[in-house]
Amino acid sequence: MHHIAKKIIGLTLLLGLLFSVSSLAMPRTAYAQQETITVTASTVNVRMGPGLAYNTMAQLKKGDKITVIAHKNSWYQVRLGSDKIGWVASWLLKNTEISSATNTRGTINTANVAAKENPADDSDTLGTFQQNTTVTIIYENSGWSQVLFNQTVAWIKSAYITKKDANTTQQNTQLTVDSTIKSLTLHEDNVKLRTTPNIGGHIKATLKNKAQLTYLATSDDWYKVQTKDGKTGYVANWTVTPSASNKPVTTNANNLAEATIVLDPGHGGNDSGAVSQKNTYEKTYTMQFVKKIAAKLRQAGARVVLTRKTDKFVDLAPRPALAKKVHADAFISIHFDSSPKSNQASGTTTYYYGKSKDKPLATALNKQFSSLPLANRGVEFGNFLVLRDNKQPAVLLELGYINDSNDYQQIRSTSYQDKVANDIYKGLSQYFK
Repeated sequence: MHHIAKKIIGLTLLLGLLFSVSSLAMPRTAYAQQETITVTASTVNVRMGPGLAYNTMAQLKKGDKITVIAHKNSWYQVRLGSDKIGWVASWLLKNTEISSATNTRGTINTANVAAKENPADDSDTLGTFQQNTTVTIIYENSGWSQVLFNQTVAWIKSAYITKKDANTTQQNTQLTVDSTIKSLTLHEDNVKLRTTPNIGGHIKATLKNKAQLTYLATSDDWYKVQTKDGKTGYVANWTVTPSASNKPVTTNANNLAEATIVLDPGHGGNDSGAVSQKNTYEKTYTMQFVKKIAAKLRQAGARVVLTRKTDKFVDLAPRPALAKKVHADAFISIHFDSSPKSNQASGTTTYYYGKSKDKPLATALNKQFSSLPLANRGVEFGNFLVLRDNKQPAVLLELGYINDSNDYQQIRSTSYQDKVANDIYKGLSQYFK
């Protein structure tokens, strides 16, 4: 199962471990105006750019504190202790919105300003800024300003920068109107209503979970909104759920009938998955199980969405992307394990990635599997892309070893498939209480 994916993930982790995490510690006092947040995932890759396609430049561990400089497309730009600049996925960190990053923008007002490695005239020169260049100021000290410069930071004399008022950027904002959106419902507490569509915008109000907002326009990752008391401003799009009507949206289901569940039958098409001793494919049984589970959940009133409905190839990335698109309350990926040699291993395993986001769902489901005829191997951390890249609560279930004779007999049996569907239904019912 996921043999190629596992090799890629393993290589990524190996590269990440070559970097010293201890070098990432940052002096808190030096960044009084920055937002320092704590890493909650076991490991977080620091990448060269805001996306999973960028190379890993370092790796953080759980408990490490990092300082956020900017935000782009659900990624945070962070400053490392070595003065290098990298990007980390916002959904792996403690906060979903940075509330106090207040970087100032400015314009170079003199020709050929030297970019220094340190705040001193005799420091090495890293390059030059041309007149009228826009810069982002990270920190100021004793007449010097630290600014972003070529994937790192540099120092220039503060007198060479003319600061911009954050409010003046509003007039340059490109706004579009989405006719399919009428209102927005907050699905987080303490969301900031800002004067401009960026994390440095002045905070006009702090909004409560489940508050309803009138939609006005869209600016990249931000919505321009109006509150019930008449305040207008911007909220981050990852803190709200849009609606085509003026009715509030329920984003945190209180029971299974209110929930949206994405079921992901692993593999498909030319990706057959693991192979049984009878030369039958994992992809066949993942689809059979998902159909049984979907029928059971729909009978209970849940909205069920499948990542594939037929035997077709679906790449890994679109699977968690679908969960985000439909605002899934739970994402369940169905798979069957395989050992290096036949009949070497047996049992079911429940995998999660995020401790706070995913593990409660994994625990609720796994508790029900003890009554299955196969051994319950428990709940484990799993660094799979469909979990790692998923912003919704997500689990990956290995429901037996397809190349084990006893497990395979269960996997292909209707009674085992029915028991699994029933146990997942019971587990989700407990999870949404």
